[in-house]
Amino acid sequence: MRLKNYIADCAALLEQAISIITLIDDDIYTALTPISPRGSVGGHLRHIVNFYQSFLAGCEQGRIDYNQRTRDREFEQDRLYAMNSIQNVVVQLEGLSQLELHDHLLVSVEDDAVWSRSSVLRELDFLRSHTVHHYSLIAMLLRLHEIDPGAEFGVAPSTLRHWEEETLCAQ
Repeated sequence: MRLKNYIADCAALLEQAISIITLIDDDIYTALTPISPRGSVGGHLRHIVNFYQSFLAGCEQGRIDYNQRTRDREFEQDRLYAMNSIQNVVVQLEGLSQLELHDHLLVSVEDDAVWSRSSVLRELDFLRSHTVHHYSLIAMLLRLHEIDPGAEFGVAPSTLRHWEEETLCAQ
């Protein structure tokens, strides 16, 4: 797989978030529930986007510190602001043509002063996985509000490709 494919997967996942935001109203976007008392749909999406923003900021220096996230509360409250922020991240991701998948990066370890070696490939793979994980949580929150996010929301791109191949083979 090439850098372009990893970026396309991440961009497609982020564009799913924009679709979900347009599907729901402000009350559902900001709602807290007993099973997620501190994690609204907006909160989960903000968390996801903060990781992409940290990745983008860190790529320039070759050092990514995921602990230095902005945690922008406006993102969690304002759907239009969130959609614009997500679109900005997509544009920045798609502009990363100068990177190579195996370029080395240093990445901070959670709440520690230790830096670990990584690569652009590994971090993009992490971002995809992290996004899908949170989308699965968002899907459960939406279903609690009787909103169907769709069968593909919260499913890894590789799983979607596998399902497509299974369907083709069954025909």
